[in-house]
Amino acid sequence: MKTIALPEDLHREFMELRLRKGNKNAAELIKELIFEYRQKRFLEASALFKQMLKKSGKSFDELLKDSRKIRGEIADEWFPD
Repeated sequence: MKTIALPEDLHREFMELRLRKGNKNAAELIKELIFEYRQKRFLEASALFKQMLKKSGKSFDELLKDSRKIRGEIADEWFPD
């Protein structure tokens, strides 16, 4: 088990959030916060991907078709025969 130091005001906010959310301990809340952070990052990446796909003018099916072709070329190059 590890210990982290927090400024008093941040600790107070953290404990208030823990109580509001009904977490039994700080570790549960931290896990939840990490999950929410990762989910937010995934949604941001997804939006960026959709934006770039739209900008390219290709459909998702066209992208998959192109990627199959590229993967085939790489496989042929790496694994001849």
